Amino acid sequence: MPAGVEAAARDGNLTLTGIVQYGPQRTAAEAAVAGLTGVRNVKDDIEIAWDADPFDVSLLVQDALDRYALIPDDSDVAVDTHGNTVTLAGHVRTWAEHDAVIGAAWMAGGVFGVRDDLHVTG
Repeated sequence: MPAGVEAAARDGNLTLTGIVQYGPQRTAAEAAVAGLTGVRNVKDDIEIAWDADPFDVSLLVQDALDRYALIPDDSDVAVDTHGNTVTLAGHVRTWAEHDAVIGAAWMAGGVFGVRDDLHVTG
């Protein structure tokens, strides 16, 4: 479980609390305890430390497109960041590009959720 996360259990119900820096850390904490014997429910009250930086998210997404694009500059992905949520819209040519862009957005600091409005045209 990521540092900064605590778990409290009662009658098979587990509550996770604390603060993490990235959305995937929050997901990892849930995954770490969900399969434990006796756990019936997991309530996730983990907070993300800060709002996502729109510039950081855009750079990570563009780097992912540069790495995975079959034809450079053939994708038109728009990145919209509000608080801890990133919305990705536009077109990508392949599922590899799609998955790379989604993964890149999740890796930005402060991202709590990623809304996928991408279309694969390939």
